[in-house]
Amino acid sequence: MTKMRVGLKVYSNDWYLKYNLSYTQAADLLSEWGVNFIIAQSKVLPMPDTAVKSEVPPELMERYQSYDDVKFREALRKNGIEYWATTLFFMDRVALEENPSYKAYGENGKPMQQIDWYEGIPPTMQKHVDFKSGLYENAVRILQPDGIHFGFMRWPQFWELWMPEHKRSELIEYSFDKISLKRFMEDRNVDLPSLEAYEAAQWIKANVYTEWVDWKCDVVRLVIKQVKDNCAAIKGDIKTALNTVPFGKADYDNAEEQVYGQSFEKLSGVIDLFEVMAYHQILKRPVEWIPQIGREVKARSERTTVCTLQGEPLYTEGMHASYGRKTSIDIAEFQSAVEAVVAEPSIDGLVLFTWADLLKQVYVDKDTRKVDILKAAARARG
Repeated sequence: MTKMRVGLKVYSNDWYLKYNLSYTQAADLLSEWGVNFIIAQSKVLPMPDTAVKSEVPPELMERYQSYDDVKFREALRKNGIEYWATTLFFMDRVALEENPSYKAYGENGKPMQQIDWYEGIPPTMQKHVDFKSGLYENAVRILQPDGIHFGFMRWPQFWELWMPEHKRSELIEYSFDKISLKRFMEDRNVDLPSLEAYEAAQWIKANVYTEWVDWKCDVVRLVIKQVKDNCAAIKGDIKTALNTVPFGKADYDNAEEQVYGQSFEKLSGVIDLFEVMAYHQILKRPVEWIPQIGREVKARSERTTVCTLQGEPLYTEGMHASYGRKTSIDIAEFQSAVEAVVAEPSIDGLVLFTWADLLKQVYVDKDTRKVDILKAAARARG
């Protein structure tokens, strides 16, 4: 077994804004908890709200003005904690509002509508790719991170709704918009009989679907390659991590590739670390499923693979209330999830989603049990 990688997703600035930790205190605390890498948003790469709150509330904006990403990054470096800079790539509400042409279209011929907080952008939107690449390049220049992490690096769909009771036929594949269809024709020398979404989707599925899926996976790979190459020109040893949708070949007729365009085999040439979103409560899966999906990603990619675990339940209210997800993750279940990952020799580590949840448990609830479990995980492989 390799030494255990223990990470945290730092998707908010709660540690600084709410708990008043200094840069050194925060880094020391992470080190004490056994954390050796973080995946973090920043002023340089800000993150919009998703299922978790990442945006700075107005009442804390004044304090946020004093925050310095570089000082936090340097404190982490001194403690030997890797820093992976991240933001959301193809999920950007402002970009969608400013660019109507970014709209995704489904195989049903209809434009994608916002689902809860989510609406995706097709990865064929080169103007958007160039804009996001510029943000990553600036982050690498300023922060000198160990790596860059890609959130929402995929074709549009809301994967969190894909639970065991659902069938592939119930879910819509995107994106058959005109920009994507024209690029497919150019890249693969295919003549489509129509550029209307519904007609094109039906023809593609009946005639060139294998080619279409292969092309979708290539589009994602090429976007990552573009950003990685641009960032490597600034920092030659930069590494890349992928926010990986947790489905295997057998799940929903290989939706991982067909719907999301994430081919673990293709991406192994441009991704150094696969961060698998093994959110078992969201997807209504047993704890035993977590190492299974991690093992498949590792076997197919042959790259460093970590499983991200939930610290708290999500999607239990509003439009999600009828799905019957569990409304709690008790300490025994959390410990079982962590131990299942540690016990799987092919998996290189785990990430906890999120640091804000853990801080609340420690400082507000006065409960350190999950921290103790993380510490034990860090020690488990020496």
